[in-house]
Amino acid sequence: MQFKVIDITTGISEDTPVYEGDPVPVFEKVSSIEKDGFTVTRISIGTHTGTHIDAPLHLYESGRSVAEIDSGSLMGKAVLLDLSLGDGPITDVELEKAYKLHSMKDSDIILIKTRDYSKGNDGSLQSGRLLAATAGKWIFDNCFRVVGVDTLSVDEDISLPNHHLFLSNNVNIVEYLDLKNANEGVYFFICLPLKLKGCDGAPARAVLMDIHSLDIYV
Repeated sequence: MQFKVIDITTGISEDTPVYEGDPVPVFEKVSSIEKDGFTVTRISIGTHTGTHIDAPLHLYESGRSVAEIDSGSLMGKAVLLDLSLGDGPITDVELEKAYKLHSMKDSDIILIKTRDYSKGNDGSLQSGRLLAATAGKWIFDNCFRVVGVDTLSVDEDISLPNHHLFLSNNVNIVEYLDLKNANEGVYFFICLPLKLKGCDGAPARAVLMDIHSLDIYV
């Protein structure tokens, strides 16, 4: 059976933008086909590079590491909302209005397109619309267990109220998705972070699947 899959992962290269202060990616070739008969590359990246998961350990010393997050908690029916054309931080009122158009009672993953991809992306927080604290509370109050955005942070406020609300209540955070090829609607979402033991986050591969191509939802 052929499934329609949309890759929504931001790839990692030495040019991949990172959050201010995070280590920039470095790729170093340590062997070559010409010299060794094979190629091996050493990579140096931060745990929050490209599309990635934030684990509770990101903010809390006693929090779970990314390796301790249940893989199943990062899969399921997701609603994708496009709020890229508004101005300023995304609010609870905007989320409520957009969600009503695609409301599904058993959809507990929310993905939010915040960027106008026709304008490119320089990796700065200004490349997309960030979530106001009221938006984070709306997401939590509506019992979503995963929130994914296409910016480098789920927070507009530098005090990180949304990070604290989500990570202290086992709401998974997925940041820096690439949603340019995904339209607003309902999908099956899969996100698998690297199993980095003892780490506060990890790069991940994230995809969307056409919900109608899955027998379990037909």
